Amino acid sequence: MLLTTLVPALSLAAFAHVGAPVDAIDVSTVGTAGRALEASIGLVWSEAGTDWRWVCHEAITSPDAVIVPHYAIAGRRWLATVPRLSETPAGTEAVRWTDDGCTWTVSTGLTGHEIPEVAIAPAGDIALAVTGDELSETVDANAILRSSDGGATFEEVLSVTGMRFTSAVLAQGSAQTAVVGGIASDGQGWVYWSTDWGETWTGTAVIDGEVRAMALHPTDADVGYAVLDGVGVESLLRLTDSGATATLVSDPDGQISDVEVAADGGVWMAFAGQAFLYAADGINFSLVTAAPPGLGLALNGDTVVLATRFELVNEALMEGTAADGFVPTFSFFSLDGPLECPAGTVGADVCAPLYSVLESSLGLDWDTGEGGGGDDGSSDSEPDDTDGEAPNEAADTSTAAKDEGCGSGAWLILPFGLWGAGVRRRRPAHH
Repeated sequence: MLLTTLVPALSLAAFAHVGAPVDAIDVSTVGTAGRALEASIGLVWSEAGTDWRWVCHEAITSPDAVIVPHYAIAGRRWLATVPRLSETPAGTEAVRWTDDGCTWTVSTGLTGHEIPEVAIAPAGDIALAVTGDELSETVDANAILRSSDGGATFEEVLSVTGMRFTSAVLAQGSAQTAVVGGIASDGQGWVYWSTDWGETWTGTAVIDGEVRAMALHPTDADVGYAVLDGVGVESLLRLTDSGATATLVSDPDGQISDVEVAADGGVWMAFAGQAFLYAADGINFSLVTAAPPGLGLALNGDTVVLATRFELVNEALMEGTAADGFVPTFSFFSLDGPLECPAGTVGADVCAPLYSVLESSLGLDWDTGEGGGGDDGSSDSEPDDTDGEAPNEAADTSTAAKDEGCGSGAWLILPFGLWGAGVRRRRPAHH
């Protein structure tokens, strides 16, 4: 699930995202080797894990937007929503779709609504959106909307009076499950569950507080996970019996930014940008000491793909397993340039001119005046740093992620504070 994240310490008021501090937020896998990495500075795309191309957030946001968009990825069909309607290009349309990354088209059926989350099925056909309009004297309900054409058009399937929806997720396996989280006007958290990919729904009150849908079991249509948002202190709920039963399984005293469920029922959780936790039984979590700090993750068969804290470890993606460890697969220094788009498209007219700004943010023009990586994925230039270290290297004064991870093999990290207030997420990974 994707973070609704404020971009911190903006360096360019006119182009808030491209000038932001650089960090990885979330990752989707596409086939065996394809990756779509959401970052603070845009979406990075690789169809085969070698040629890494950049798509700017400004393709779908206003130039001064400070909220990171939410992406849902299924192959080359991408859906994106800007959770704050006022930060969209025209201030009226939150959701857009593309099948080439260059031309973004407004999704119909959602005009004028705040859309906190979109989700898409692995085949790229079924999509969901939820409205999160603030309840008032003129707005007394919010809705779940469904698309059968990959997010091009949406139609309302359920409207609930006194409800503000916060999140949506679709199963990424054979199960045709969907779950939506929300909070009622009386403060009661709710889960809405579907076993037919969003055509029909059953609602269950689970616990006081805002509930955010996070992940669904890929094959078991009765099991999922949600987060109870406690304003910076969040709890993980295990949902069973098609959402009718909610059991508290983790209360880690911090922000939970991502959850993914494997086919064998094992569950990965990203905690506070500091650590990844794992529960083989889906209930009892322990620290994965082999994993670096990160905010997002995706599962690809037996491989775990981690969106790692670039500002701390100088890597944006690492892949592997808890048993064998994790190896770097992408750093922002290895970007191969903007996505190549025809003239007249948003990708060419908006993103391509901003790439030089991104190069400066990354320091890719330190030695050569040029940015981007070569065909082998390596950077063409090295930082001109007197101590030989890249400028984002984690400081020696860092502390261990959690007390139980202080032993041999634990990653050392800085105290978490990059993303500040207001994180929430759900992004379906493509398997």
